[in-house]
Amino acid sequence: MFPLVMIASLVALGLLVVYYVGGYLFQNRSLSDIPAASPWAALTRFWLVREARFGRRYLTVDDAHKTHGDFVRIQPNHVSIANVNAINAIYGHGNGFLKRQDLYIPDFYDAFVAVSRGLFSTRSRADHTRKRKIVAHTFSAKSVMQFEQYMHQNLNELLRQWDLICQKAPANSKFARFDCLPWFAYLTFDTIGDLAFGSPFGMLKNGQDTIEYMDYPGGPSKYMHAVDALSRRGEAFAVLGCLPFLKKIGHLLPDSFLRNGVRSGSQVAGIAIARVGERLASTATKGTERVDILTRLMEGKDVKGQPLGREELTAEALTQLIAGSDTTSNTLTGIFYWLLKSPGVLAKLQAEVDTVILSPTDEVAFQTVKNLP
Repeated sequence: MFPLVMIASLVALGLLVVYYVGGYLFQNRSLSDIPAASPWAALTRFWLVREARFGRRYLTVDDAHKTHGDFVRIQPNHVSIANVNAINAIYGHGNGFLKRQDLYIPDFYDAFVAVSRGLFSTRSRADHTRKRKIVAHTFSAKSVMQFEQYMHQNLNELLRQWDLICQKAPANSKFARFDCLPWFAYLTFDTIGDLAFGSPFGMLKNGQDTIEYMDYPGGPSKYMHAVDALSRRGEAFAVLGCLPFLKKIGHLLPDSFLRNGVRSGSQVAGIAIARVGERLASTATKGTERVDILTRLMEGKDVKGQPLGREELTAEALTQLIAGSDTTSNTLTGIFYWLLKSPGVLAKLQAEVDTVILSPTDEVAFQTVKNLP
């Protein structure tokens, strides 16, 4: 038994060496003139995995550009470009750059696939075109204006909760102190829940982030802390994107950071599975007059007149949740921080807004403020 184990181990090691050496010699020769961030970066993808795992990637890559210039290899087949003139050449339509994958080129976006490939994660140009045409009308100016009512409702709930906090402040204090970051997270989750799934998650009303998810359609209800889970998912997937096949064995990895991140990714996907399933069941029995992102996605048709399937619908709704929650809450927190740190700027902003918002009870509609300087 022992010799067989040894032989199997040696064969596996040999295949691994062939995999990397073959990829380096035959796939990446055209990149050999581009300076590498590290000698290891030119030889193995694990160098970038390590930098990402310990939260150093952005610093290390930035330092490499300062040392080597606009073009730097950060993996054997991965070139980082820091030049504004390259944006259109790389990301422009019809440029020939694809989110590709072959034996030596794993795809970063594979780590982010959940339920089904969505508009963000698909690597097929034809599939992306089809999905884009279905989704595009969802974000037309007319549709977005129809969504505004849900934003107002959740903003009003946020202000109501903050008023309650202020009312509970000590009688001898002029201020109520609280951390606005979790509240902005509750706001964005509830707003996206309202827009993408038909109702808020209840985070603002409950003052916490526990919400329902399912492992599969019709499965038992489970509960999770969604804000923390989304954060763990993003941090772990940024690492796994450097070597996406690791995601498939994520639950077996010895690093608890990655294991927990993969599990959190499944839980976040489970939010969409639970909410889309609930919405589809309700629509099938009662119909719907509600106009929101999910309604528009359900109405969308491709050039053949075909709508999104259930898994596609779930994937696109999940994309809205991921793209619109923590990014927006972090931005709002940053804006509030700097406004409070800059009283002069805050006073100027308030004076400008006061010219169109005449009463504290007025809702701040886009049509009201769109022409402000």
